[in-house]
Amino acid sequence: GTLIPGDALQVKTMSGVEQPLEEMCPYIYETAVSPHLAAKIEGNPIEMECVLKNFDRVCGTYDYVTVEGSGGIFCPLRFDEQKVQLEDFIKARSLACLMIADAGLGTINAVVLTAEYMKARNSREGIIFNHYEPGNPLHEDNRLMCEAMTGLNVVACVKDGDMDLDIPFELLEGFYEENGGNRK
Repeated sequence: GTLIPGDALQVKTMSGVEQPLEEMCPYIYETAVSPHLAAKIEGNPIEMECVLKNFDRVCGTYDYVTVEGSGGIFCPLRFDEQKVQLEDFIKARSLACLMIADAGLGTINAVVLTAEYMKARNSREGIIFNHYEPGNPLHEDNRLMCEAMTGLNVVACVKDGDMDLDIPFELLEGFYEENGGNRK
């Protein structure tokens, strides 16, 4: 009788964290559309203070916290009398950003446009490719072109079925550090 946030459940299952799902995902919508529209349809708008409060509480519990962006950097979380986008949350907590991109057709344009947008807001760190096929000429070229055109490194290439990221711990840890302290 309750909604289960599928992404959060998968993270909880794979990581083994004991954190309750409602702490991992304070807003859950049944309607599979962008967050702002789901909130409007279901009458449950996202409140930035609630998100920040929950995030801060989680950060007080765990050494490393990763936030998944709902629909990408442009996707509005709320678009009514209040305008809230993912980047507002990122700025509020000075978060590092990794772009997750499909390795296939259309990737160069999407990655370069997103990187430029994020660069203008001083919020970009690297790229992870999903559905990557080593030896696929398109995927290999997309990797080279995205790095050359954005100045960002592809920090991981994830193949279908991969269960782990092939990122050295020191590099991954660097995404969480800022000014000698932990950045969530």
